[in-house]
Amino acid sequence: MIKTSNIAKYIVFNLNTDEIQAYGNDRKALLSTYHGKAYQIMKVVPLDWREEW
Repeated sequence: MIKTSNIAKYIVFNLNTDEIQAYGNDRKALLSTYHGKAYQIMKVVPLDWREEW
């Protein structure tokens, strides 16, 4: 199992290509670099933290 300390807190998706553009732990730095309608910054949640469906 992957330790949660090794997982980035945020992932940046490029909506034009449906690919991961970047990732990191500093949300403000990601927002300053990747802003606009082409990018979506999402918070990462480990699978064991998710609720049952």
